[in-house]
Amino acid sequence: MATANSSVAPLQPPVTPASGVDRQDNTGNAMYTFTLDTNCIFALEESQRIDRLPVLQIVEAHLQKRASVGLVAISASERQRGGKPLENFRQFKDRIAELGLGSLEILIPMMYWDVTFWDFSVWADETMEDLERQIHEVLFPAVGFTWAEHCEQTGMRPSDINVSPKWLNAKCDVQVFWSHVFHKRDVFVTSDLNFHAVTKKERLESLGNCRIEMPSVAATLC
Repeated sequence: MATANSSVAPLQPPVTPASGVDRQDNTGNAMYTFTLDTNCIFALEESQRIDRLPVLQIVEAHLQKRASVGLVAISASERQRGGKPLENFRQFKDRIAELGLGSLEILIPMMYWDVTFWDFSVWADETMEDLERQIHEVLFPAVGFTWAEHCEQTGMRPSDINVSPKWLNAKCDVQVFWSHVFHKRDVFVTSDLNFHAVTKKERLESLGNCRIEMPSVAATLC
């Protein structure tokens, strides 16, 4: 597991964002871009989480224009605290605003029926789907990539109304990182150990031409 220390390697020069936006910090230099995963949002909701402070430090760097920090819209599709799904995207925006994240950029994922919100996802082409499949095969090799494949594995019917939590969790995690890569961000911030596994982290970083860091390390890079 990575930890924050003085030997943390310096970041490579910022990548060019997919949006083409020229992001500059308050000194006129190119800003590094950070993507917070859903666990970072949860950390701000739970005062006892050890990664709460570094997440706040990353957000503060965004507010001071020392970094560009974003969230992913797919986080609104994750199971929320209490286990209930959100009914609309406005609820998600209200929630992140209450946490002080209202000024952060929201990155758009691929569209999935009954998973993503219509106005906050994009139609995918073959290139996008190929990248998603590569990410999925690294993170969740034992979980079916499509809903139909998962149903075949588990004996469920594809017509079942309720999507299984296991498949939904995998899809959301894949889409969080896919969105980070597609939007050409520099640092993916997560405390999810699946992303930091020795058999996965370097492969994911290579796919995304980026770095994956714990909040404590990412905060030292802002």
